[in-house]
Amino acid sequence: MFSTLTQEKIEYYVYCLNYPDAGETFYIGKGKGNRVFSHANGNLESDSNIEKIEVINSIKSKGQKVDHWIIRYGLTEKEAFEVEAALIDFVGLDNLSNCVKGHSIERGKISCEELDILLGAKKIEIQDNVMTIKINAKYRSDMNEQEIYEATNKWWKANQGNAEKADYVLSVHNGIVRGVFRPISWFKAEDSNRIGFEGMPAYDLIKERYLHRSIEEFIVKGNANPIQYFFADHSKESVEMQESDDIIDDEEIRIEEKAILIKINASYRDGMSKNEIYIATRGNWKLSSAKAQNAEYVFSIVNGTIIEVFKPLSWNKCIDSGRILFDGELAPEAIRTKYIDKSVKHLYSRGEANPCKYLNM
Repeated sequence: MFSTLTQEKIEYYVYCLNYPDAGETFYIGKGKGNRVFSHANGNLESDSNIEKIEVINSIKSKGQKVDHWIIRYGLTEKEAFEVEAALIDFVGLDNLSNCVKGHSIERGKISCEELDILLGAKKIEIQDNVMTIKINAKYRSDMNEQEIYEATNKWWKANQGNAEKADYVLSVHNGIVRGVFRPISWFKAEDSNRIGFEGMPAYDLIKERYLHRSIEEFIVKGNANPIQYFFADHSKESVEMQESDDIIDDEEIRIEEKAILIKINASYRDGMSKNEIYIATRGNWKLSSAKAQNAEYVFSIVNGTIIEVFKPLSWNKCIDSGRILFDGELAPEAIRTKYIDKSVKHLYSRGEANPCKYLNM
């Protein structure tokens, strides 16, 4: 069920009910408050849709739960009607158990659990010495604790002396704590001046203190450094936020490979998956096909910062548009680690409008 805070923020939304195994959608609806949960459990008193109830009961009889997702939220009632109808048109009424055809990516498809975390996160109260690390580009909402740890523990341009003062490391995605770890030892990379740590999940009491809490109020706008430190002064019952003096690649970042930088500001929203970023980046773009073929990598740029790097495998012309798009895959981890979260603002002239930029080509 959604928390009270989430219910206040979510407004009207459109949701889908899916089969738990195949993931196929059997119902699309609109609602407010906790309607999606009541619908998924088959608990709506006014529900006369026999076919849908039979599907839900069949799933429950197997000891399973109906999979339910929020497709769009933050809508007015009129907007919810329109989105619901459009989705039913797209999926096809024959593929759904909806008995009527409806009424006449921020806020995109998201699980109910994830939405409650995003909108219902309470403010963090720091009681320990902690180091926060933003893992925005590496994060997926379906990551388990081990995967979050692996996205957090290396490699970072940080001062080892500062890092060793931290009792806990908090993994942060879009201002919310996604993982809490206790570092046991810190070490330097053999081939760079970056550091990493070996650690373990924090005790449950500590997780309860920090996990899924918001640190939004402590985030310095425009700060490209993914690392911040917080030191608790118990004698004064206060927390000192220490701006990291770690050296980071910002204005001096140099891209050495043949690359195309593509701004995706207009289509970007917080919490996008790697696949969604790929779709937003791959095309359609007004680029020279012959020139694009020489690119080793394509960089996804949001507000002057690299958020992802892809390796194009082929470039293809779009039908009747004079534009091209690429098919590709994530760049090697070494390349992604080298460039993600780094600023490229210095590579653009003030007011430069073209979303695509060639480098070293």
